[in-house]
Amino acid sequence: MRLRPTYDRRLPEIPESSRARRRRGPGPTDLLVIGLVAVVAGALLLVGNRSGSERNTASPCEQGRANPEVDAGFAAGSGLPSRSDTELARDLEGIAATGASYLRFDLPWSFIEEQPGDFRWHEFDRIIDDAHACGLEVVGLLTYSPVWARAPGTSEHAPPLDVDDFAAFVAEAVRRYAPRGVETWEVWNEPNADFFWEPAPDPAAYTELLIAAYEAVKSVDADATVVSGGLAPVPDALDGETISPATFVDGMYAAGAGGHFDALGHHPYSFPALPDEDDDTGFGQTRRLHDLMEENGDGDKRIWGTEFGVPTGSAGFPTTFVAESATAGYDAWRAWPFTGPLLWYTYRDPGTDPSDPEDNFGLVTADYRPKEPALSAFEAVIRR
Repeated sequence: MRLRPTYDRRLPEIPESSRARRRRGPGPTDLLVIGLVAVVAGALLLVGNRSGSERNTASPCEQGRANPEVDAGFAAGSGLPSRSDTELARDLEGIAATGASYLRFDLPWSFIEEQPGDFRWHEFDRIIDDAHACGLEVVGLLTYSPVWARAPGTSEHAPPLDVDDFAAFVAEAVRRYAPRGVETWEVWNEPNADFFWEPAPDPAAYTELLIAAYEAVKSVDADATVVSGGLAPVPDALDGETISPATFVDGMYAAGAGGHFDALGHHPYSFPALPDEDDDTGFGQTRRLHDLMEENGDGDKRIWGTEFGVPTGSAGFPTTFVAESATAGYDAWRAWPFTGPLLWYTYRDPGTDPSDPEDNFGLVTADYRPKEPALSAFEAVIRR
């Protein structure tokens, strides 16, 4: 029997200025994960305090731009704000050079508005401006609650006490970035699992948040695309800590989500199976999700795969398996008439620990060495 991927991103509370995404690894790696998060948090605090006037003036991607006709891209997570200007330019140039056209990354409410009404935008200004200079279309991932907006004793992955507070932040983000060319917004990340929706996933509560955010986006930019939060490929757990994508979407519709998203977000991770062999997790649930959309009058809407990938390293998979997964995944995804863009997580490894899967989801290493044949396979399949 194939083992499905499991997910556990529950971490000790760390400073509000930064978070790292986490997937489940063996228990002994937890201390390594905590140390890495602390390092990233410190780096982001330093970057956040840097004046925008210290930026380099050279434009990235002077040698070429992304292809806007390609329905593929990268999910970059929360790490881009910690990049130096030189690193950011190199990352964006590398992404554009693959032929990808989309870049998804976090706009964390918990970092941007640590105090009510006091917004910290400049690190995200530079990412968005430089991404557009490379021809990349930005998907803004609107995530996570600051201390002042959530219940005491919870982490940023707890929903806000008042969805109107989140909606106000969403409206501010759209006002700032719609004029800069951001046209697509995703509302929260993996709300069907307790590690991103504490203390347990709740389709009705998420739908309340989604409706508030949708209305906030549309009040500022009626033509924007709103994607519901990408769903983790998890099972229906007896303890309620995870809810499968199909069960969660069914609950969303029951709570009134219809008419309050333009595309459905999904994360069709399939490892250790190949995508065309996966019958019950990520890729395997995609058709069932669209069946539910049709049953609820949304058959004309598309499913966006806002994360998909495979880790390498000693706790991951060979690069040959990653190459096979990329080829099979994009071919299978494009064979459905109801799917939109599929975004690979991620372009560059966020860390260097080979025993930590989360450090090894990139198609290039942390020092930019290509992982072949995976990188070439990705470039070839997205250009078909």
